[in-house]
Amino acid sequence: MKRFAALLSALALLVCWSLPAYAVVEEDAVPYICDTVPLLTDDEWLELQQQAKTLAETYQCAVYFITLEDYLDYGSGDIYDTAKDIYLANDLGYGTGKSGVLLLLSMADRDYTLIAYGYGNTAFTDYGKDYLSEWFLDNFAEDDWYGGCKDYLNTCDKMLSMARSDQPFDLSSRIHPIFPALVSLIFGFLLALVICGSLSTAASKKTSVKTTADDYLKSGSMQITHRSDKYAYTTQNRRKIEKSAGSSGGTSIDQEGFSGKSGKF
Repeated sequence: MKRFAALLSALALLVCWSLPAYAVVEEDAVPYICDTVPLLTDDEWLELQQQAKTLAETYQCAVYFITLEDYLDYGSGDIYDTAKDIYLANDLGYGTGKSGVLLLLSMADRDYTLIAYGYGNTAFTDYGKDYLSEWFLDNFAEDDWYGGCKDYLNTCDKMLSMARSDQPFDLSSRIHPIFPALVSLIFGFLLALVICGSLSTAASKKTSVKTTADDYLKSGSMQITHRSDKYAYTTQNRRKIEKSAGSSGGTSIDQEGFSGKSGKF
């Protein structure tokens, strides 16, 4: 409990220092975008904070983004444990179920962790977290903090929408955020094949192609008294396809009710 109290006090102070002067946040509430470093401009913070608030109200699942200079300043353990402590100590999450997802950045060694709780575990599966991470890691690798946070919120929006439609993004998902683009790509490829096939057929009608050795012999110059065709062999290549672990999808939840993944950016 002492560690939780220390986390709560330290984070509250950092929040007060990091918020824009004109920002309006509910009393005693940690903002959805808690940029304590800071990495965002006032205008960027205000825009992203409003977007995150809208997501929470629309899907009844809070979406948080927190930046710290060094997560080790908040106690022992890894960044995943620190994120969980911050979540619990500050009573984060939406509603009585405290549902939410939290992305925490630690600038000292460029560590990040993405955790989920409550309904967040349903909306953000293990596979879904990997997919979500791909959208912001490339931005953060180039120090594009606004772009990374924007991509994070936009992708959370899509994934929460899918989850509320009873189709959480997972290995077995039938609907993919980039499905329309894939359909267009495949259609264009098939159309190109049809066009190429039509041109090839038209060309073959104009040109007679010699396909056997007899076609190149002068008429009457050679007499064949016996012809024999022998079958030689057929080559088949076989490759065993292994199923990867966790191919059934879903979410791995720890004893405290959290799920997550961590890495570098």
